Amino acid sequence: MNDQTTRNPSKFPHTLAEVTVMDVERLRSMCIEQEDIPGTREMAQQKDKFRVRLLSSDNEKREGTSLLIEKMYSWRGYHTKKQIDEAPNRITLVAEFDGHIYGTITLNLDSDTGLSADETYPDVMHALRDEGRKVCEFGKFAVEQSVRSKRLMGTLFHLMCIYAFRIQDCDDVLIEVNPRHRAFYEKYLDFVPAAEERMCKRVGAPAILLRLTRELYRSRVDELGGRWRDLKEEKSMYKYFFPRQEEDAIAERLGRPARN
Repeated sequence: MNDQTTRNPSKFPHTLAEVTVMDVERLRSMCIEQEDIPGTREMAQQKDKFRVRLLSSDNEKREGTSLLIEKMYSWRGYHTKKQIDEAPNRITLVAEFDGHIYGTITLNLDSDTGLSADETYPDVMHALRDEGRKVCEFGKFAVEQSVRSKRLMGTLFHLMCIYAFRIQDCDDVLIEVNPRHRAFYEKYLDFVPAAEERMCKRVGAPAILLRLTRELYRSRVDELGGRWRDLKEEKSMYKYFFPRQEEDAIAERLGRPARN
């Protein structure tokens, strides 16, 4: 893999990381959809530098992100809300290149209104909260089919995990996925089932609730973070995460000092 990552670039103060993509490897199992989708934007066969940053209030960028989510979800008939609303309990990261949005993922923090998972798994969510676990959920994960970088995928997920576990002190990240995508999250990101498969009325498709604990996340990042060059046979996406010391620097930059 020939990706390079730069953190904390001074020229772009709102950018959390830059990823230079120099390969065209196809990552079918890591995207929401697997077949080519009409209208997918083609990437140049060159050193394409993506900037990963928080989604701003820029209406054009917000609309571009919403359209990407709609395209990647609705192509298979999933029904999901198109527009990304500005909400105090929602954090959205985007991967941007040349003014266009190519990838996005959203973190929803728990609040009085609950989380999306409460609709399909109210009993499971209540049980976690009763145990004193602080929960959050990842959602609206979408990546253009023309983007085939494991390093970019790892950067998006790790930055969002930093927000969840380091900045917001969450104990569990939850994600509802179609059962046919569960293998990716279990094999490459160490999510485990939190409940059985159920029908998700929100998207009109079956879903399974997966869970990643802070403790497991911490051990895997400390074990594999930043080792993608020397662990060529390792399949885990954690090798594409930042090394611990770089994670600490990002967390400090975002307002949370390093801790064990």
